[in-house]
Amino acid sequence: MNKYKVIVSAGLPTSVKMVALRISMATGWEFRPNPFEKRDWDYLVYVSDPKIDSWFVGRNLPVNRAIMYLVSEGPIRTPLTKAVNKQIVVTPTEFVKKMYETKGVHVYAVIPHGIEVPEKVKPVSEKNGFYYRAYYLERKYPKYGLQALEEYVKRYGSSEFDIYLVGKPFEQDYFLRLRFPFMKIKNPLTPEELRQLYDSHLFFLNFSDAEGFGLQPLEAMAYGEIVITPYYPAIREYLPVDCNIAVGIKGYWLEKLDYEYILHAEYSPEDYLKAMEIAREMALHDRETLAKWSECNRKTAAKYDYRLVYQAFIELIEQIRR
Repeated sequence: MNKYKVIVSAGLPTSVKMVALRISMATGWEFRPNPFEKRDWDYLVYVSDPKIDSWFVGRNLPVNRAIMYLVSEGPIRTPLTKAVNKQIVVTPTEFVKKMYETKGVHVYAVIPHGIEVPEKVKPVSEKNGFYYRAYYLERKYPKYGLQALEEYVKRYGSSEFDIYLVGKPFEQDYFLRLRFPFMKIKNPLTPEELRQLYDSHLFFLNFSDAEGFGLQPLEAMAYGEIVITPYYPAIREYLPVDCNIAVGIKGYWLEKLDYEYILHAEYSPEDYLKAMEIAREMALHDRETLAKWSECNRKTAAKYDYRLVYQAFIELIEQIRR
């Protein structure tokens, strides 16, 4: 038995909490929504997005007792650097590590996000259409992605799409649905509903132009979906380009937030439209190749089973204690 106590906690959004819950399940450490309700722990693993959770990331915690598992879509801003450097910083990608190091943050380790890997999925012959889910943010629905979607719908209609928005409290979701009436608003979706959406669709549409990791594309791969995505830096670390449809990047631009920058990877709407048309053509005439790609994605995603990858946190704390 370990002679020290570790708890796991997280801030917002829900995806960050899911990461923390998976770390808890993989390690056996207690998940505690409020790590300060009882100060009986020796080490804290805290999963955080600093732009949302800056109040905690900048908090004065016991030195070298908090492992800050931080994700961001660009460099953090200077006010957080000093506070972050008092703790043990871990990132999910080399991209985020590089972004933090440009601001003088020492990153102790890179541990990729883990996902749930299903034992069995539907064959490609039973999958159809395009799936995506996100609430409205500029990086989740950039104008170039929406332009590509709009043009595709003009040419081929909207019957192939299952695009889910979240709705309240994300009011802009309702304005986006006015432009694209076929988009659905439902929140929450149960875990079983999410599994069924991944498993029933042939393609995962990733419009996002900025991610610190990109959990959804990897989760889609675990269900054998083919990912259509801009080839932004973080996704290059796990996406096999020979088994998916990657769209090239034209350039980068920075969005300035209070405690962080977002590094947007701009892509061409024409290129994304072409990628969607390639997918459509393959669905109609080349399911044999898609079946091979699907199996390739399943094998890649299996390496990120959360029960395996999050064992690295146990090893990390053992290293810290030595």
